[in-house]
Amino acid sequence: MAMALDSNIVGYTTKGVAASQKLMSGAQFVEVGEAGLDLASIKLENVSAAGGAFIQWWNGSSYDQAAWVEEVDDIANNIGWGDAGTWEAVTYTFEPGEGFWIVMPPGATGAKVTQSGEVALSKAATYDFPVTASSKFMLINPLPTELNLSDVTLTGVSASGGASIQWWNGTSYEIAAWVDEVDDISNNLGWGDAGTWAAVTHTFNPNEGFWILMPPGAPAPQVKIANKVLL
Repeated sequence: MAMALDSNIVGYTTKGVAASQKLMSGAQFVEVGEAGLDLASIKLENVSAAGGAFIQWWNGSSYDQAAWVEEVDDIANNIGWGDAGTWEAVTYTFEPGEGFWIVMPPGATGAKVTQSGEVALSKAATYDFPVTASSKFMLINPLPTELNLSDVTLTGVSASGGASIQWWNGTSYEIAAWVDEVDDISNNLGWGDAGTWAAVTHTFNPNEGFWILMPPGAPAPQVKIANKVLL
């Protein structure tokens, strides 16, 4: 799911999240000179490092996770991501555009998620993410601007309503299906209500995450996100 890299600009972003809530976000940057974002480059601000806050990412069949702790590897004042039980260091590299959950404990005020690294840029018309049938994938809006749901499209998969996109509204999921007759218009491919195929609209904020769910039988499915920030 790698995106083309064409920049040595160092980026930095901050995203707020409320106490006792979870936020779907993802890797918008990469390490300088590398093709991914290290877990260590994602940090929490204004959050107790007592192990009550978590980051979780999907490994294809279940979640892996790490806790925000104050003594990684039992080293005093070594704040970072550790195993929830032992506080041993947890390492992971997110591919560009790979999504994750941030889960906040009660009592956090002004909590922020930050990440930094090299901006992943592409001169191509779309950011392309190959996926596989019978699976689900957590991705994000990779652009530093708002993204319309209609700017996310699928190829290599039947537009019969079996593939879907889901995003978290703060309390539950909203969903749209990939259909070939949005609003009952012939050959009008796009995102529609799973039951009626009426058009569904949504605007993704920068760094906002979402799920793509693939049905069985798709030979070479791909997610395409329009590049609205061409160089």
